Amino acid sequence: MSVDYLSSLKMIQGSFAGQTRALVLAIALATASVLLELFPIWSVFVLINALMNGEATQTQFFGYAGLMAAAILAGFLCFGAATRLSHQVAFNLIYDLRLRLSRHMARLPLGYFARMRSGQAKQTIVTEPEKLELLIAHAIPEGSSALMSWLLVTGWLFYVDWRMALATMLFTPVSFFCMGLALKKSFSHTAALQDSDQKMNGAIVEYLASLPAIKIFSSQNGHAAEAASTFKRHGELSAAMGRAFVPMGGTFYALILSNISMIVVVGGWLLYLGQITPESFLFFVVLGANYSTPLMRLFDLFHHFAHISLAANNAQNVLSAAAQPDDGAQVALPHYDIAVKDVSFAYEGKALALKTVNFEAKAGQVTALVGPSGAGKSTMAQLLVRHHDITEGSITIGGVDVRDMALSQLMSNVAFVFQKPFLFTASVADNIRYGNPNASADEIRLAARAACAEGFVDALPQGFETVIGQGQQLLSGGEAQRIALARAILKDAPIVVLDEATAFTDPDSEYEIQQAIGALTADKTVIVIAHRLHTVAGADQILVFENGQIAERGTHATLLEQGGLYGQLWQDYMAARTTDLRSQEVSNVH
Repeated sequence: MSVDYLSSLKMIQGSFAGQTRALVLAIALATASVLLELFPIWSVFVLINALMNGEATQTQFFGYAGLMAAAILAGFLCFGAATRLSHQVAFNLIYDLRLRLSRHMARLPLGYFARMRSGQAKQTIVTEPEKLELLIAHAIPEGSSALMSWLLVTGWLFYVDWRMALATMLFTPVSFFCMGLALKKSFSHTAALQDSDQKMNGAIVEYLASLPAIKIFSSQNGHAAEAASTFKRHGELSAAMGRAFVPMGGTFYALILSNISMIVVVGGWLLYLGQITPESFLFFVVLGANYSTPLMRLFDLFHHFAHISLAANNAQNVLSAAAQPDDGAQVALPHYDIAVKDVSFAYEGKALALKTVNFEAKAGQVTALVGPSGAGKSTMAQLLVRHHDITEGSITIGGVDVRDMALSQLMSNVAFVFQKPFLFTASVADNIRYGNPNASADEIRLAARAACAEGFVDALPQGFETVIGQGQQLLSGGEAQRIALARAILKDAPIVVLDEATAFTDPDSEYEIQQAIGALTADKTVIVIAHRLHTVAGADQILVFENGQIAERGTHATLLEQGGLYGQLWQDYMAARTTDLRSQEVSNVH
């Protein structure tokens, strides 16, 4: 796998504009702290020289001791200020990145998120940007100061004695080469490790969601074993990556710390020959022994740097994904008839899901989409509101192609009631108000009444102010669906799309939901997807989908007379409603 070690920086480079001054100051302070760390070493060198030349005094020792203490304290203060500044920059840049990700994701077609694995969205917005904190708050200032101090020390060593400087640096190029090999070998496992990490995150989410089923069917369920296998696979890949790094990585750390041996050997020989002074020899022993410290810090940061760049793939993929075309045009719509002309559509990398579909849905009428599972009904409904963009053909509202109007205008004209309604962790009133943020309390109550929800809402502990959603007051499927319908009623959009709105409701709830749907759809353009065929028997037109095409169309009565696919679906549906499970043989269950 080709590694772009700068990909993390590239991802956030557009966010540096307002943070440049603070980041430069953080680097300057970090560099100052390193220089102040070198002052005690220089002081020791001066004192040793004075001592060996017989020029040292008590005052000189106490003076330098005080200066060293002051330098150490100043170094700590500079480092603390640099760390504070760099963390402020890091948090600002992470905030900006998350904001850019969120805004860009809002501009992507909704179908894009259907391809995301469980937990991947959280990893993209929360986990991956968080890793940039190490890069921005530590790697940039500390890496810059480490490089600066290494260059200064190198220059200092050559200034004192070039031969000893070369001896000090002898193993450095070899160490660099070993580290390069170590990174190359270990990163060959990165693609598999990253894929394993995503699968592990997805497995954890799925395992937690499936706990009720696991407890009931534990003897037959393999999800726990599947989750365990992803953990094991991740551990194996991590271990393989570590094993690939250790031989050359270990050699790097051994060589980078072994320069003192060359300093002692070469320095001892030059001292024996009288070509260097004892003071210079001692200087290289003191300073040369710490020569590799900045390099070790630099390589440690670089290693993390590379991992961060590799881990940021999801965020980079999201930012590089093409936004859904939207020119923001607000167009006049003379009416709200929907016309679908020669529409074909294929999901990415798959065969056509819809093939040359044609129909019209008139304002004030109900158009029902029915057919076997996988026939293309939900896909057709999603295309109406641009969850995906069609591959061929056109979809128009009031004669205007949906791609030629602003997405905001399209969404404002369509109310979409999903099969599984989503409730925010907020009050009932706020959940309903989502359909119209400016709605008054009276308007919210009227919408709830029209959705047959007012009664059960008033019975909740705090009525309309009761907090519902994840981990809060839980509602039944029918109650949640009526809240979603109240939200759609409050929106009062001229086009209504109902995707299996009664699929998971009991008979009592279904009756009330049908009443709510009647209030929602009056005088509107209505598209209904249904498996419960009796709920659409009164539709103005029924479109029967099969294998991505419209196989039949007409009213309930005319379709029954034809005796085709719809007639068969109706017979099967009615037979299923009247089947007595107790009359079935037990063998049929197995």
